[in-house]
Amino acid sequence: MPRPDLMSNSILALRYFKHASAALLWLCSIGGAYAQNEAGARLYAQGVAGKVAPCVACHGANGEGLGEFPRLAGLPSQYVLAQLTAYRDGKRSNDVMSALAKPLGARQMQAVADYVATLSAPYLPTPAASAEVLAAGARLVAIGKWSDNMPACRDCHGPSLLGGGPAIPGIAGQPQAYLLAQLNAYRNGTRPAGPLGIMARIASRLDAAELDAAAAYAASLREGEEAIAPRGARGDWQPHAQDPDAFEPPPDYALPARPEDAAAVLLGERIFTDTAKYAPKYAGNSLSCRNCHTDRGRNPVSGPVWAAVPVYPQYRPKDRLVNSLAIRIEGCFRYSQNGTPPPADGEEMVALMTYMGWLATGLPIGIQPKAAGYPALAAPSIAPDRQRGKSVYAENCALCHGADGQGRMVAGAQVMPPLWGPQSYNWGAGMHTVDNAAAFVYSNMPYGAPGTLTVQQAWDVAAWLNSQPRPQDPRFTESVEKTHELYHKNHANEFYGTAPDGVVLGGK
Repeated sequence: MPRPDLMSNSILALRYFKHASAALLWLCSIGGAYAQNEAGARLYAQGVAGKVAPCVACHGANGEGLGEFPRLAGLPSQYVLAQLTAYRDGKRSNDVMSALAKPLGARQMQAVADYVATLSAPYLPTPAASAEVLAAGARLVAIGKWSDNMPACRDCHGPSLLGGGPAIPGIAGQPQAYLLAQLNAYRNGTRPAGPLGIMARIASRLDAAELDAAAAYAASLREGEEAIAPRGARGDWQPHAQDPDAFEPPPDYALPARPEDAAAVLLGERIFTDTAKYAPKYAGNSLSCRNCHTDRGRNPVSGPVWAAVPVYPQYRPKDRLVNSLAIRIEGCFRYSQNGTPPPADGEEMVALMTYMGWLATGLPIGIQPKAAGYPALAAPSIAPDRQRGKSVYAENCALCHGADGQGRMVAGAQVMPPLWGPQSYNWGAGMHTVDNAAAFVYSNMPYGAPGTLTVQQAWDVAAWLNSQPRPQDPRFTESVEKTHELYHKNHANEFYGTAPDGVVLGGK
C-alpha cells in the first residue's frame, strides 16, 4: 500500500499540474489571440511584399477611410471576412480589392478582419449636401418608404447606424460616394444582393435622387447621433372621412395644429418605437410596440393600431370584460412587454392613446376595418412541425435574431428583437399562439423581404419559436396545469404546459 504522505504529495502534485495546465492553456490562448492580432496589424500596415498592398494606403492608419474608400474601423469581423472572401471568389466586383484578396489565405483574411474590428477613428468631415437632400435622406433612413415595402435603414443598422450584428455593418459616417456606389451596385446586381437579398430589394425600390439622399444623410451622421426624420408644418392635408377598408393614416407632417397635441403625438410615437427607452418604468423586456406593429403602427398587414381605435370599448374573451382602449394597451405592456401597465391618466398612456387616435383620423367609429389584426393565413397543408421550423429559422431568421433567438444588441440599443427567453414576450401574449405568430411571420418576415416564406414555412417556424422558453403567464394560477386549463386549453397548436425538449414550458 502506498505511504499516506506520498499519496498526499501525489494528489497535491496532480492538483498543481491541473491548475498549471489550465493556466498554460489560458496563456497560450492569449498568446494565440495576440499573435493573430499582431499578424492582422502587420498585414494592414505593411501588406505582403510583392503581392498585397497595405490596407492603410486607402483606408487610413486607423481605418477612418480616405476619399471614396470606406471606413473600416469597428466593422464586425465576420462582415469584413465575408467581404474579403467575396472579393477573392469574384462574387463582389472590384478590380483592386479582388487582386488584393486573391493572394491571402483564410488565416490572413481572418487576421485582418479581426484587426480592423478593433480600430477606432473619428468620422470624416460632414459631406456637403443641401438641407432638402438631407431631409429627404433622413426620412428614408429613419422612417423608410413603406409604400414600397421598404423599412427604415435604422431598423436593421441601429438607431445611430452603428450596425445590427455580425452581418449588418455600421454605415454612419461612411464616405457619401462610397455609400452611393454600393447602393447602386446592389441595385444593378454588381454587388451580391446581401443576406436574404434584402439590400438588393431595398435599393431597387429607390430612384436615383432617393439613393443619393440616403447616402448623404448616412454619411452626415456623427458617431452616436440618432437617425431622426424632421417633422415639418401641417401642410395642405386636412382631416377627412375615409373608407375604413381603404384607409390611409395622416402623413407625418400633418401633426395636430395645437402644439400640446402635436407634442403628445410625437411622444407617443417615440414610446411606440422604443418603449424601453421612453417608458422605462413600465417596459419589462427589450421589445417595443413596433416589433409587432411595423411602420410605427401604420402597416395594414401588421396589426395596424389605427384599426383598433374605432372599435373600443369592446368585450375581449381573453380578459373576460369590456376593454377600453387604455385597458387594451395595458395588456400589451403586461403580456407582450412583460411589464407593468402605465396609469390610465399617466403621461405615457395619454401619449400612446393620442398617437393612436391621430393615426385613426378620418375613420368612422364603430366599424372594424378589414386590416384589424394580422391578415388571415391559410391552414398549413400538413401539421406544423417545430423541427422543420428550426431549419426555416436557421436559414431565414437567425441572421437578425441570432442562433439563440436573443436578438441583437448594438451600443446598448436593442436593434433586433429577441424571440424567446427572458427579454421576449411572455406566455400570455397574443404572439405566443402559433396561429397568430404564423400570420405575422407570413405577412411581415423576413424584415424587408416579406413573402419569401411559404405558408407551410410560416406555420413551421412559428411552431419552433413558440415552443421555446419564455417568461411566465402573468395570469398564472396555482400550477401550470391549472393555468393551462383556465387560459390556454382552447388554443390550437399551443405549447404552454408541454415539454417538447424535456422541460415543461411555463413551469416554475
